[in-house]
Amino acid sequence: MILTEDLLQDNAFHRAGTLVRSEELPTSFWPGHAGMGYRVWYQGIGYDGSGRIVSGSVFVPAGDPPRDGWPVVSYAHGTTGLSDRTAPSVIGLSRPESRHVATWLEAGYVVTVTDYEGLASPGPHPYFNGEAAADDVVDIVRAAHQLGHPLSRRWIVVGFSQGGHAALFTGLMATKYAPELDFRGTVALAPPVEVPTIVRMQTADDSASVTLFLPYLLAGLRTTHGLATQEFMTGLGQRLIELAEYAPVRDIHYAVAVLTNQDIGTTGLNRRPGVEEMLNACRVPAARFDRPVMLAAGTADAVLPMAAVVQFAAEIRRAGTDIHLETCAGADHTSMLSAVPEILEWVGERMSATASASAFEPSNTRSGFELLDITGDGCLAADDYEAFGLRLVQAYGEAPGSPRAAAVRAGYRALWRAMAIRADVNGDGRITADEFCAWLRTHRDEDAFDRDITPLAQSVIDLADVDRNGVLDREELVGLLIGCEHTPAEASILFDRLDTDDSGTVTTAELIAAIRQFCLDPTPDKPGAWLFGRFR
Repeated sequence: MILTEDLLQDNAFHRAGTLVRSEELPTSFWPGHAGMGYRVWYQGIGYDGSGRIVSGSVFVPAGDPPRDGWPVVSYAHGTTGLSDRTAPSVIGLSRPESRHVATWLEAGYVVTVTDYEGLASPGPHPYFNGEAAADDVVDIVRAAHQLGHPLSRRWIVVGFSQGGHAALFTGLMATKYAPELDFRGTVALAPPVEVPTIVRMQTADDSASVTLFLPYLLAGLRTTHGLATQEFMTGLGQRLIELAEYAPVRDIHYAVAVLTNQDIGTTGLNRRPGVEEMLNACRVPAARFDRPVMLAAGTADAVLPMAAVVQFAAEIRRAGTDIHLETCAGADHTSMLSAVPEILEWVGERMSATASASAFEPSNTRSGFELLDITGDGCLAADDYEAFGLRLVQAYGEAPGSPRAAAVRAGYRALWRAMAIRADVNGDGRITADEFCAWLRTHRDEDAFDRDITPLAQSVIDLADVDRNGVLDREELVGLLIGCEHTPAEASILFDRLDTDDSGTVTTAELIAAIRQFCLDPTPDKPGAWLFGRFR
């Protein structure tokens, strides 16, 4: 069904997750154990922060619901393609994925399956933009609650391949993005967690075979990031990219079967100008997840190197995540959908009505360098600052891809660059505690540092400045601080400490001073400390 003009015109007037339209799916699309299947259209948020209508499927189990309603699994599907005709709600799920969804229905879960924005809806599909997919995954759960079936607030995200990547981004933002729901955790099957590393490994040699997801990745980067593929890819490579823009996975599978990096011009892809930066934007930040995570990968997976998953699991475990890693001997990429029999028990334990929803409690004993080292690995790195930015915009209820959220996150990246330039003595992209302390002993450039951190201060002001007068009054800042896990009393005290001139407002200059003071002396009593912590 094509979206009608009247539906599109209403696009900007709905709250994210609003069910806009639904219809019954053909029964041939229903997985086993489904008692009902819907195709839905709901209000989403585009990768550029604009409102977009997103489509998807919702499956209800056969039989009677539990007393408190069906719990929900939001399933994030693997790569199907980039065009409207490849969306699962249009062509149905692949057989392996349909069988996987059937196991959740049989276990008594309603299953939602977003198509992701740009598939069967206007505009491009931002392939491997994890944040863009994450709000689609959450918002279809909201939409499912409006279909008239009794649903529990409890839900979990399960994703495979591209969907595993989306599921992890969902895990980073779900509790703050949709606080009215009861998010219980993340399952990521064969997730491409380190896209730059994966691409580097798979394009290092001329003779290496082209993997299935590379053409889609390049086509997506060309569409959403302006990657000039014509400058380095061969004529054959260009035709492959053009095919990927409309062809389903099956066709690309056959197309790449006999191709090498040399054939299409992708040898040493990461070294091409701008490519590494674009790939880094696809990375899942190795930060603390506030709900449990199950990662699963196969030792025979040609698409996803096991080493990348093991490394990521270790990093998020150090950051304080409740992480369970399943290594599936002999499993290839697709067989990961059925290679983890423990998955039902693991999810069931966390979805139990009596299970504790939170996997983390903030520590009151952290101070100094530890307050900045959010991943807890003894070093500061770009991921620490990615985590700061994501958590702040989530705490405020801002979609991660919105213009204001993008500005806040760019501000944290600017702060990281400012500190790295000054303190990362050996240029390895990490600041150790010794390097940090050495910088504090010798710094002399506070004016220059202030200029570097101005974008962060200004973006935070813009985030919370409801009346758009360029400053934050007490109500505006207190509202933001309450979202960051502070009590109203604590928030009010913080406002008084930030308002150094007693004007009744907090200005950009006052916020710059607070950020600088905390960075140069990171102790919990500094009024700028809230920008770096207290997010469960």
